[in-house]
Amino acid sequence: MKKDGPIVIIEDDDDDQFIFGEVLKTFSLPNEIIFINDSTKAIPFLKQEHIHPFLVISDINMPKMNGLELCDEIRKDISLSQKTKPFIFFTTMGSTYPIEEAFKRDVQGYFYKTPDYKQLTENLKEVIYFWQNVEDTENHDTELSA
Repeated sequence: MKKDGPIVIIEDDDDDQFIFGEVLKTFSLPNEIIFINDSTKAIPFLKQEHIHPFLVISDINMPKMNGLELCDEIRKDISLSQKTKPFIFFTTMGSTYPIEEAFKRDVQGYFYKTPDYKQLTENLKEVIYFWQNVEDTENHDTELSA
């Protein structure tokens, strides 16, 4: 995770893209916001050497390749899998099955894409604040004590 990297949002719905964009503008983030509206184009985009996302946010219910299938493809490539963490789902699918399936894929979050603008704003704010404040332990040795 590169904290100053782009926030990549994989979302096929234009209205949802607009809402995510409007919410994220209110945070005045230094991160570029990149929308990918076709999940089959996400992997080639993310594999580019110069792309190092801060966050990857994906819908699940998408044509061609759903978000779970996309996550499966990403996880097959170890370096891409590491590069795309945190990988977070924001989706209207609130039933138990997709939640269980998402966490089998080692995602870092699953949020219901609420139609309530204020709640969506709060959810996104919490996600971004959390990941902005996570210490980057990639290059640090950690010692556990009993």
